Amino acid sequence: MFRSNLFFLVSCLLTLPLQADTKSDSSYTNEIWFRQPATEWTEALPIGNGRLGAMVFGGIDQERLQLNEDTLWSGGPQCYDNPDAYQHLATVRDLLQRDEYAEAEAIAQQMLGRPKYQAAYQPLGDLFLDFDHGDSNDQSPSDYRRELNLDNAISTVSYQVGAARFTRTVFASHPDEAIVMHLDCDQPGRIAFDLFMDSSHVFQSETPSNDTLLLTGQVAPRGESKLSGSRSLIAPWDGPGLKFAALVKVKADGGTVVSRGGKITVRDADTVTICYSAATSYVNFQDTSCDPQEKVDGYLSGVEGKTFDQLHQRHVDDYSSLFGRVSIDLDVDEANLLPTDELVRRSTDDNDAVRHLTELVFQYGRYLMIAGSRPGTQPLNLQGIWNNELDPPWASKYTININTEMNYWVAEVGNLSECHEPLLRMVAELQTPGRATAQTHYRAGGWIVHHNTDLWRGTAPVDGAQWGMWPMGGAWLCQHLWEHYRFTGDTEHLQKSYPILKGAAEFFMDALVENSEGCLITSPSLSPEHSHGGGTKDGQSVGRSGISLCAGPTIDLQILRDLFANCIAASETLDIDSEFRSQLIQTRARLAPMQIGQHGQLQEWSVDWDNPEDQHSHVSHMYGLFPSSQINPRDTPELFDAARTSMIHRGYSGGWSGAWRVALWARLGDGERALTALTQHVMPRLGANLFNGGEKFQIDANFGATAGISEMLLQSQLDEIHLLPALPQAWESGTVNGLRARGGFEVDIAWKNGQLTEAKIRSLGGKPLTVRYGDQTRRMDLSKGQTTIFKPVSNQ
Repeated sequence: MFRSNLFFLVSCLLTLPLQADTKSDSSYTNEIWFRQPATEWTEALPIGNGRLGAMVFGGIDQERLQLNEDTLWSGGPQCYDNPDAYQHLATVRDLLQRDEYAEAEAIAQQMLGRPKYQAAYQPLGDLFLDFDHGDSNDQSPSDYRRELNLDNAISTVSYQVGAARFTRTVFASHPDEAIVMHLDCDQPGRIAFDLFMDSSHVFQSETPSNDTLLLTGQVAPRGESKLSGSRSLIAPWDGPGLKFAALVKVKADGGTVVSRGGKITVRDADTVTICYSAATSYVNFQDTSCDPQEKVDGYLSGVEGKTFDQLHQRHVDDYSSLFGRVSIDLDVDEANLLPTDELVRRSTDDNDAVRHLTELVFQYGRYLMIAGSRPGTQPLNLQGIWNNELDPPWASKYTININTEMNYWVAEVGNLSECHEPLLRMVAELQTPGRATAQTHYRAGGWIVHHNTDLWRGTAPVDGAQWGMWPMGGAWLCQHLWEHYRFTGDTEHLQKSYPILKGAAEFFMDALVENSEGCLITSPSLSPEHSHGGGTKDGQSVGRSGISLCAGPTIDLQILRDLFANCIAASETLDIDSEFRSQLIQTRARLAPMQIGQHGQLQEWSVDWDNPEDQHSHVSHMYGLFPSSQINPRDTPELFDAARTSMIHRGYSGGWSGAWRVALWARLGDGERALTALTQHVMPRLGANLFNGGEKFQIDANFGATAGISEMLLQSQLDEIHLLPALPQAWESGTVNGLRARGGFEVDIAWKNGQLTEAKIRSLGGKPLTVRYGDQTRRMDLSKGQTTIFKPVSNQ
């Protein structure tokens, strides 16, 4: 029962935002900006409307927009299943049972899909504007600024040439399905340029009218071509590739607009508005019969008759309705006035710069989610929707042993639930090919996806047995269906999701095997992308052997506990399928338990192979800590301590794996280590445009960092709202407004001198509420739409 000396509680409907002694709005800006144009792709600024993506370079003599469309991939509709795979299954399982891991992995190579590599996400092309600044061409430009405003998703370039001030505005409009560019000058008649498009694919360019440029092309068939790195190849494809079309319309006020030689030439204009859109022949993963030119004509016909101001306002209204739901303020003073490249340099030793960069990283992840994932689009792949390479790293696919899931960790807590839809829809689409794979490869019911999928919804194991023979990809994706329900309480969504959850569970009901202790495990499997110590003759060596295949790795059983529990809970909530529910309850009770090893660590495998000196980037056995909550201090204190030990052994890491560590340390309640992972390992790996950098670009760390920061400030996994669970000392004062919590709540938090001052919680569904701050807890009932203010006892 609540004790009155824990909280001073006011429960009422309020509209005033939380206030803290932090920086004023007048000095604050959510902008990434530079004093020079981009010269490399990793310096350009990304814009997108969920379907169309562009990288804006912001040049003075030449503007370049590198273009993407989310359905432009190599290959075509196909089944990757291998009809010979099943004949090897019993042999591989038997070898694993006898600890003959190397032999098992060698035979498992024959169980891979055909082809053994999947398709690759493709760039569409480039849009160029070559400028003529007239009499000022010989004068050096000055007062240059290139920016991306995260508050309105508008990229702006401005500079002075002679006496003339040129301004270029670009945004990707979701409501109008177009990328819009507006050019202006403070002197009339000064805008002049040649516009043309290019593509790395086979294409044709034509000008149907003086103000219109059309590019049409097709992705050519290719044989296997090696990607950067040795791990992934693009699948060979002998059939016709996807067709695509890109259309540009130019509207000038004043001056002339003419077409010549595949270009549109504008001279002596006062202002110019350019509208671009693109489409492919993709209909769905089984159908590529659409006419892309007809589709793109339809997109731009909808723009006809709208002024730039109208297009601008429609874009801002649409985007800001999503982005404006959440704000963060870490009490930054002047660092927010620095250009981003200087801010990054200063963030190594300037606390103010670090905090502002943290704010930007947090909101940048939310920006990229809105720009890259909207209802009806494709899910975010390894590069979001931004890619300039024909052979991108790892083919820019959907890697579902962590990376794709990490992309969407921020969707619900970041108050962008609508942006979760593309991933949730893909899970449903994977059922059809996944059922075929389950039957062909395992003679099992239900459906399955392994560690990768692509536009064509491949579900068979691919790449190599050491990566691909992991059967849990679809099951992990199902967690997103359940999490969406937990955050929203949407029973209609749950009704649609239950058959998907059930089908995933049905596969494992058929495919699980008994170990020597009589527990149920997966076989064959692996702990994603990590090799173990079972390659020696006695199978007891500690360290990495180069062999990955095993039976019953810890992550598999953790994911299955969630999948079965979610399916059971959904069945109870919907009051259906009681017989299957009973079977699941019995099967779940027989799953092999998590184990604590000889070093006090949470074992990654069923055998105690963990090496305390092996700081591998993947920490797959930590799934049970985050994103799951099976490991927690309340219910499993010994496993919680073992997970901490494992995290210490694994050390820190950059990129996506560093971002995962931010959230994991937050779940462990260690704000200092979470901050170290973020500021000393993730943020230093960011590129000039704040994309997750390193040797190869993949975008998951951007989303993972935002999710990790959220976990430091708010958690809700144990049927309670936990305020400031991992607040580091460096974030002494601040506010965060609009985060979402499971159970259907929206939360604003303010703190000062490292202590909570107050939290405002709005109930969106009228469910019971438990709030925790430190060792103080309170349970109460709120009606739908009711708002309450919580203040800890120390601040009464």
